[in-house]
Amino acid sequence: MCSTASSTPIDKLIYQRLDPFPQQQRDDSLGHLIKMLRFCGIFFGILLVLVVLSGIETRSQYRVDDELAAFRPIDAGEETNELAGNDIEQSGPPPHTEYAKMARYLVHKAEWVSMGSLSTVDAIKGYPMVNIIASADSARGAKSTGTLYFYLTMLDYTAQDLSKDNRLTVLLSMDQDLECSKNGIDPMEPTCARIMISGRAVRLEEGTDEFTFGKNAMFSRHPAAKHWLDTHNFFLCKLDIVQIAVLDYYGGPHYVTVEEYMKANPDTDGSEKAHPLLRLSQDAFAAPEVISNSDSERTITVKIKKDSPVRHINLEV
Repeated sequence: MCSTASSTPIDKLIYQRLDPFPQQQRDDSLGHLIKMLRFCGIFFGILLVLVVLSGIETRSQYRVDDELAAFRPIDAGEETNELAGNDIEQSGPPPHTEYAKMARYLVHKAEWVSMGSLSTVDAIKGYPMVNIIASADSARGAKSTGTLYFYLTMLDYTAQDLSKDNRLTVLLSMDQDLECSKNGIDPMEPTCARIMISGRAVRLEEGTDEFTFGKNAMFSRHPAAKHWLDTHNFFLCKLDIVQIAVLDYYGGPHYVTVEEYMKANPDTDGSEKAHPLLRLSQDAFAAPEVISNSDSERTITVKIKKDSPVRHINLEV
């Protein structure tokens, strides 16, 4: 006979066999914890990589933006104080017979020039090369000085050319602000004044009074120039003038000496006779006088004053 005192009910025996042992429970809990830690580590690792990549992309974009900002147009409202008074106060072009004053007028009004140099590029070495260069002879609203100041950088071919041969010629036209076109004059017409100034580019020494004056003049008219210095190593130059040719009205160019040019003052009128461009805009179209108009003969007779700047009359029937 078997003793029942030490016997275990069958149901308890089954549950005991099914329930894990305490050591196994601890091992399973530790395994779950390790899995959770691994998962968290992988998650935070991926998150960290994404943050780092995002930071690198942002910094790269900032660098690109900084480099392009030097040549990007100023947004509306930016540097409003410096752009106030954008128009250079002028009473209009001087009489076309005052050649030195016309040259000073165009230089003072211009904010850029077409600058020609002798190319150093192998394929066209020695050929004339031209470029648009921002310029200023004074700050906005200030009096004319007649000296052209401009920035150059060795990244540009103009500075590379001038570093080998600093001779240059600049061209300035009255139509750079469309003054001729708005008055119905083609920019190539002699009545649309233009000047050609030849000389040498001279780099200004930083710290001198002239350097400060030229820098302020450029910053006043070209606020973007402040960024050029930081990103592309621009340096300030001036044009040391040798010869000035003025083409203003019919009869070919007239040559002005440097002394005559520097003595001229475009801020004073000095003559009651207006430039042909002004006469054209004021009364040229009123100058032709209709003498007779016969409907029966379908004939119109027009008389033009002898000194009228009108050169052509187009009739449509």
